[in-house]
Amino acid sequence: MRIAVLGAGISGLVCARALAQGGHHVTVWEKSRSLGGRCATRKFGDHVVDHGVQYFTLRDPGVREEVQRLCGSRLKTLPNPILVAGQDGEIHRNGEERFYLADGNNRLGALLAEGVLVKKETEIKKLEKAGKKWRIQGEEYDRVVCSTPWPQTAALLGKKVSVPSYDPCLTVLLEYLVPREEATAGSAYARIDPSGRDPLAWTACENVKVGRIAAGSTVYVIQASPDYSREHLEQSPEYWASDLQVLLEKLWHLDPEKRGSVFAHRWRYARSRPDRDVPKDLPAGIHLCGDSLGESRLESVWLSGREAARGILG
Repeated sequence: MRIAVLGAGISGLVCARALAQGGHHVTVWEKSRSLGGRCATRKFGDHVVDHGVQYFTLRDPGVREEVQRLCGSRLKTLPNPILVAGQDGEIHRNGEERFYLADGNNRLGALLAEGVLVKKETEIKKLEKAGKKWRIQGEEYDRVVCSTPWPQTAALLGKKVSVPSYDPCLTVLLEYLVPREEATAGSAYARIDPSGRDPLAWTACENVKVGRIAAGSTVYVIQASPDYSREHLEQSPEYWASDLQVLLEKLWHLDPEKRGSVFAHRWRYARSRPDRDVPKDLPAGIHLCGDSLGESRLESVWLSGREAARGILG
């Protein structure tokens, strides 16, 4: 069969890879220049920083084996703890294994895409029925797998989303021109606020990821809470980035005089909500994978992509 996969995030690429290995002709359509979706990494001055998925777990034995085989020596373990903000040194999920890729978490997308036809920088604006097939950009396909966030997929199918499906997340990268050992005390990788009440839902020091940050600098990542992100989503990044930076400096005891570069990014569809609409009544030949169907964790979307492929392969 000729199969189109919309979206080159992790679930879409896992699905496309399995379908291609099963002997089908697969094309992945991606609107951006990058692969991996929210497994996003960027060059930030002389640094390499994950500004999407900060780390991932490998609790599922099957996913663990696939990731280890795919990534090899690039797969690294985060030894530093995550502290619960305001809880006097309490460690978040103490003992849990956490992983990242040495050259950036977005490398996972590139590795999954090897051997798969990916057409980047092409936004699909509609799906057209063509008899028993579907037409995309003038090409006809027997099946279409949509891995994009459900509001985007629903729009392509002419469906309405009645309740919010995703929480947004405002993300800020911050550089301080001082070595890590002088920037902050302690060996924590990150601080998390599971309650969701603090604007700083997540703050992390990227220096613990070996080889990522240039000597003499310290780089932090902020991910704001859903409530804060919704409130400020349409405001100027200069405003909320500055606001969040002041809060970070108070939390990590940082010197404002040592500030360096700043980068701000809006994730409009960051995490799927538990109370989201459940996609149903899909047209024949349309399949879903990704966090339209479950959690936004890397393992969950990986399993979703695998299941979508299995459903087509039979």
